Parts: sequence; structure tokens; C-alpha cells
Amino acid sequence: MRALKYAIFPILTLFTACQSAPKQINDVQAAQNADAHLTLGTIESQLHNGMSSAAVIETFGPPNIVTTDDQRREVWVYDRISTMRAHTKSGGWATILLLGLDNSANTTSVSQRTLTLIVKFNDQKQVRDFSYRYSNF
Repeated sequence: MRALKYAIFPILTLFTACQSAPKQINDVQAAQNADAHLTLGTIESQLHNGMSSAAVIETFGPPNIVTTDDQRREVWVYDRISTMRAHTKSGGWATILLLGLDNSANTTSVSQRTLTLIVKFNDQKQVRDFSYRYSNF
């Protein structure tokens, strides 16, 4: 019975230590997307001409840059940059009597996304025009 305990523990450790890289990447992406307010979807579905500046702040949060154009009307710039780095290492080690076998692999992937939103307001602090740029590399 005691020998069975010692045989089961390494087997359980082997199976519980394995998590696939795609699952880890999906978990990281889900965590990033849960906190994101400024997305292409929210820009296209919620931002429209005539929207008040208070509603824009409520939807997207405070802007990164506030400036004015040549006619002294406010222009807000939202700039978001996110970098995702995933590093996975998988491997195994086995032994038969005194002979050992090691098999391991490393993978790293990096991607970066940028989203810039420019919102122009009229004299009544309502959206008169907006544009955005998205890149993924």
C-alpha cells in the first residue's frame, strides 16, 4: 500500500503540471479584455456626432491628451498601446533505472496593438467629428 502511494504522487504531479499554451494565452487575453473600455466595438457602436463630452468620458474614460484646434475648439486624443508576451516552456523528464531522458521546448511570441481615437468637439462641447486608427503587429 505504501509503495502505491509513492507511485501515484509522481503521476499526479506530472498531469497537474501540464497546461497548454493556448489556454494560457486565452486566460491572459480574457483578463486584458475585461478591463478595456476603449475598443473598436465601443467606438463604432457608441460614439456618434452630437454626443456630449460628459457622455464621452463616461464611455471611454479620461483622454490622454486634450488640446484645441485653430478655432479654439477642444480636441481629445485617446491613445492605447498594449503588448502581449507569451512564453511557454514544455518538457518532460523520465528515467528508467539509471538512464534519463530529457525533452523540452521553449516558445515565445510577442504582439503589440495600438488604438488611437481623435474626438473633435464643437463650441457646445458636443462631438462634431471623430476618427480612429488601429494597428496590430
